[in-house]
Amino acid sequence: MGGPLEASTARLTGTRGVLTLILRGLLWLVVAGVVVQVFIAGLFNFGEASARETHEGVGWTVHTAGLAALLLAVIGPRTKELMLGTLGLVVLNTVQIMLSTVETAAVAALHPTLGLAVLALAAWLALRARTGRTGSSSRV
Repeated sequence: MGGPLEASTARLTGTRGVLTLILRGLLWLVVAGVVVQVFIAGLFNFGEASARETHEGVGWTVHTAGLAALLLAVIGPRTKELMLGTLGLVVLNTVQIMLSTVETAAVAALHPTLGLAVLALAAWLALRARTGRTGSSSRV
């Protein structure tokens, strides 16, 4: 008997199934990237000046992974839930990045807060991106 991962990957069929598996991987990459971002921000806050550039670079990588996930959601599983969810992820992450450039501290402070929202949304989408599932996430 296999675990939940084995059961879900056993249902993959055809190109859409493979694209859905890649989509899940990208979404988990976004989750991991946000966790790494928190660590890098901590390095910067505690005196490692070069960590700021690393934080920006990893941030753009996370954003690019989100864009790729949106593309895969459209050509892969094509469920409303995943297409709209990944679109929301890209919009949320874009706003989150833009907040880092705002000069008003109270507004710029939303940058890390929205980072947590990106983490939560990406994790939820990764859990929802399974093949062989039926329900409210109808194909379009």
